[in-house]
Amino acid sequence: MAEAFVENFDGSLAAAFSALVKATKAAGRLPNDIAFHRTLDESIDKRLSRTSDRMLRMGNALWMQSRPDSSSIGIDSIDDVAVEHDGRWQTGPRFRPVIDAVDTLLEKIDIGLDEVLKTSAHKLRTAATAQMGKQSAPVVTTIKSGNNLDYTLMHAQNIPRPQLAFKDTVDNSPNTPFVWKIRNKVHARVPLDYGLPSAKVAESPLGHHLHSLGIARPGSTPPSGATTPRGAKRAVDMSNVFDAMSAAEAGSLASLPHPYEYEISHYETPEWMLAQSEPQKPVDWDNTPFQYVDTPEQLHAMMEHLHTAREVAIDLEHHDYRSYQGFTCLIQISTRSTDFVVDALALRAELNVLNEVTADPNVIKVFHGAESDIVWLQRDFGVYVVGLFDTYHASKVLNMQHHSLAHLLLTYSAFHADKKYQLADWRIRPIPQEMLAYARADTHFLLYVFDRMRTELLDRGQRLKGVDMTDPDGEHFGMLAGIDLVESATQPLNVVVQRSQQTALKKHVKEGYDAEHGMGTGGWAKLAKKWRHPFTPTQLSVFRALHEWRDSCAREEDESVRYVLPNHMLFNISDTMPEDTAGLFRVCHRTPPPVRLYALDIVRLIGRARTRAEARMDEFREMVRDVEGEGGEPVHVRFDEEVEIVDVPDVLTSELIKS
Repeated sequence: MAEAFVENFDGSLAAAFSALVKATKAAGRLPNDIAFHRTLDESIDKRLSRTSDRMLRMGNALWMQSRPDSSSIGIDSIDDVAVEHDGRWQTGPRFRPVIDAVDTLLEKIDIGLDEVLKTSAHKLRTAATAQMGKQSAPVVTTIKSGNNLDYTLMHAQNIPRPQLAFKDTVDNSPNTPFVWKIRNKVHARVPLDYGLPSAKVAESPLGHHLHSLGIARPGSTPPSGATTPRGAKRAVDMSNVFDAMSAAEAGSLASLPHPYEYEISHYETPEWMLAQSEPQKPVDWDNTPFQYVDTPEQLHAMMEHLHTAREVAIDLEHHDYRSYQGFTCLIQISTRSTDFVVDALALRAELNVLNEVTADPNVIKVFHGAESDIVWLQRDFGVYVVGLFDTYHASKVLNMQHHSLAHLLLTYSAFHADKKYQLADWRIRPIPQEMLAYARADTHFLLYVFDRMRTELLDRGQRLKGVDMTDPDGEHFGMLAGIDLVESATQPLNVVVQRSQQTALKKHVKEGYDAEHGMGTGGWAKLAKKWRHPFTPTQLSVFRALHEWRDSCAREEDESVRYVLPNHMLFNISDTMPEDTAGLFRVCHRTPPPVRLYALDIVRLIGRARTRAEARMDEFREMVRDVEGEGGEPVHVRFDEEVEIVDVPDVLTSELIKS
């Protein structure tokens, strides 16, 4: 029936609406004294009884659609919903649950229709509805802040979700580890399986996860080796990948090591970097060739150009509001002569080719504040960086007053970076020209900044050679940070290079979820402690349950937890503990779509959490009475039962609140 409805959507919708109108009109024509007429005519009574029974069955079927886990609950008669008393109708005991069920069904219908109308299927794109599925024109919104700074948000409506088109499946599961996206290792000094432990994990969750990703099981034929124009490509024997983890605890999760750890740890700074040279000023902005790269052919041409470079500047633009882990949207790359902006959404599956340059130790890769960029490159493309120079670390060693990229561009290039698009939605396609210019500027001047900072590091190293930098009364105190004694002219530069390589060694590790103790970056305990919000034990139980639901929903829908349920709403709901969907919507100003979709589930979740917490409190009170009744020592209760408050940081280890 559902397939027939979809095939003839317009006709089916019209028929359903027509039936609804007829039923409504027929019900409206029934006389108020229908009970009296039933006593006069037995046939009318039987027909009305059959109709009522049928409507009751249909109502219960709809009830089950909205509450699939409540098979023991239903509507027995009209009195459950409405009761006539003295000629007036009053709400029955199940009136509110029925209203919640109807609201939930209508919300799901609305969302389902919206999704259908956004597609080209079933020829639904009429002139009136065609605009519903199209991305709107980008809009610039300026947000005033209290510190006299303006933040500009570039956004649009109906932006398609890029992750739906990714060839690699998004894996948000907290139970599976991140697995390398590379199968071949370019510029390898050791094989990809170098240094892996020998314990077999083929039948562990990691082994099954690798197999599900198409990686060969132990004993299978590994991919064949090859060579590239810029270095040997070492093919990994994936049978050894299953030896990657210690099997001391069967079924435990583990992550693979950094595939370029050896190359990065044994990186040697090129000789030319250690010698003084004149900084090379960037080509004028208007005269610098610019290429937007969004096709494989353009990517190939860009790689041919990058193979001729001795140093490249790289930056990334990322989006993480409509995605659980986030994804890279743009990669900006500049050489001495050309600027590139790469569409990382369109070319996501092809961008591991960047390893031919990024893993080449003979090419310096200049980033600013690369900690996140390094992880994103691994996660999204299987790209690794050998030979990193992070200008952030250089600014720290030079003890500069500020360490932002905007400050470096202003200091060394006299360029005022327009950061008003810092909050732009980088999923927007096509990308507005002003956003492209913003992205391009991040790398256009960066190689000149690198030249200036390298020269300054070498110059200070030469001038301060043999100087004790720890003397606060010395004339050179504060000229270098993190160095006690300058032992050589190249030491300051080498310190920056070493810190940069430590950044390059960072690995992407998926975040798990600790429901019991709330530990971890996104754990409920850390959030509660940060907000210092007072909770009763019951409220804390609700908070924990909602926090876990939010994380689970965000993973499943591939949305950020901020989109699913913002923090302030999470705390408001935990405080008020609404008992129905109407109360839930009142608490949530501008209710998020996932909350509307799962409103009834959330209300039931709150109810279960309250029941568990109250049961634990009853057990505790019973224990107190038992102890005092046996003549034991009185149990200290800090607050009266009616005003008991839990200080969240103190309660994290309490057995009282465990559910």
